[in-house]
Amino acid sequence: MKSPIVWTLLCASIPALAYDPRAAQTATTNVEIRQTISRYALANDEKNFDALSEVFTPDAVVKFPLPPPNDIIRGLPAIKAALKVQLADHVTQHTMSTTVVDNVNSRSPNSTAYLVANYLGQGNLTGQLLSFYGKYLDQWEYQGRLWKIKHRELVLFPPGIIGNQAILGPQPA
Repeated sequence: MKSPIVWTLLCASIPALAYDPRAAQTATTNVEIRQTISRYALANDEKNFDALSEVFTPDAVVKFPLPPPNDIIRGLPAIKAALKVQLADHVTQHTMSTTVVDNVNSRSPNSTAYLVANYLGQGNLTGQLLSFYGKYLDQWEYQGRLWKIKHRELVLFPPGIIGNQAILGPQPA
């Protein structure tokens, strides 16, 4: 026969083991947002700009640390076009790392994700590298069974761009 004290302690711990749907939803949202952040990096590096439809809302706004009027891009078609112009002729690797998702239980969570973007030199620039380090500050919206970015801001860490900036120019065929 079990001790009444052990049995009481065991029964008292059962509610703590019960399924918590809110905790499960928080974990699911967190994973889905992190997946979408990674999907963005893959779309850029694979030059699959149509995949950005799974990353941004149709009316998304992106703010880059560039001189006006190139600093703010409005709408998914404009975002796709801008990234295509910037990345299509370059070999890149976007690495997303430290990511924190806040306000997960709200209708519009926020996230901060660290970024390292590398542009690899081609042709006579082979072996050279251009990199920048920063973070994306994102606001999210749930659309069509996916969490998508409604507003994104890229904040560069000092010193900004490091390496051979000639890599950003036209690349040899």
